[in-house]
Amino acid sequence: MSGSWNAINGQGISGAVTAATHDQSRLCSECARAGRTCCQGHEIYVTWGDCRRIGYHTQRRDFYEYQGCDDLAYADQTEDPIWQQHVFRPDGSRRVLKRKANGDCCFLSPQGCQLPLTVRPLVCRLFPHTYSATGIFEGWDQECPAARAIAKVSLEIGIAGVAEEEAARWHQLLYDEVVWEGLVDESWINL
Repeated sequence: MSGSWNAINGQGISGAVTAATHDQSRLCSECARAGRTCCQGHEIYVTWGDCRRIGYHTQRRDFYEYQGCDDLAYADQTEDPIWQQHVFRPDGSRRVLKRKANGDCCFLSPQGCQLPLTVRPLVCRLFPHTYSATGIFEGWDQECPAARAIAKVSLEIGIAGVAEEEAARWHQLLYDEVVWEGLVDESWINL
């Protein structure tokens, strides 16, 4: 076990979940300080709506690229045909946030995500919820370091601490934007 994982598994994360830390940004910041987050080594898909929100906030357009899937299990989306049909281009690539040389998301800092929650990609806002076009499932994605380290009730309060209605709204917006793929082009995010 690495020192980073020990920090998450020990007081780095579980000790951080108190009445004062009931928001996703706080817990994600704790993971970042511990040096182990979901923002490292993962390809983060972004919709055109995400690109537009991030572009307006950052006044940049150089934060995404088209890339094939490193994770073959992720590329197999047979249980979610809407995702399969609309996210992936004919060559198998899709739009993702750029990563730094070390594999970190381009917006990850030692304090956590540099983007406010309302600007983050919808998949980031929904994480660690698991879902498909049919809805949000029970349970958490085990790729989330905190989901592996803290009690379910603390996770519900700390990471997924958005109201069910908010998560459902983000889920609906994500799939609305996924369906837009192919209907818009890069000029749509002109700043």
